[in-house]
Amino acid sequence: MKRPMASLPDASPLIILSKVGCLDLLPGLYSTVILTPLVWEEAVSKGRHLGMTDVAYLEKSAEKPQFDKVSLTTPEKQLAAQVHGESNLSQGQAEVLAVAKKRNAMAILDDREVRATAARMGISYIGVAGVLYEAFLHKLIDYDQLLEPLETLGKVSWISPELMTGILIRARKVDRA
Repeated sequence: MKRPMASLPDASPLIILSKVGCLDLLPGLYSTVILTPLVWEEAVSKGRHLGMTDVAYLEKSAEKPQFDKVSLTTPEKQLAAQVHGESNLSQGQAEVLAVAKKRNAMAILDDREVRATAARMGISYIGVAGVLYEAFLHKLIDYDQLLEPLETLGKVSWISPELMTGILIRARKVDRA
């Protein structure tokens, strides 16, 4: 069952989902995957310049119709500037929060400060580990297919052992049911 809500990944989760080979899960979970200009620049343009191997996978995935590279509206630009000016967030992170707020989209965030700001703004959010677990719950991947990306996630990004253990325990219970 696909969520009716659009998703809006920040650059870091977009890159991480590419690195663990699970970017293709987003269109199965969300009606649209919105990519802002600064997220695209950071994840793809800078990644290509740095010679990152996962950029080709990210570009190929983003060609699917569910991926929507957007331009910001004037109110979104204004809100992004306000968020950036009032916080320590990067312009890209502020852009993601502004678009998520204005378009009622699910933000995909892993940075603690960005998540705290999203919560204060009333923006729904989820992290990469949560995306993987949701994909499992929606039967886009099975238990064994959940293990490998979680293991890889632990190698390319920090994930708390408590969160990892909690996901594995809950998933095992669901898998056995």
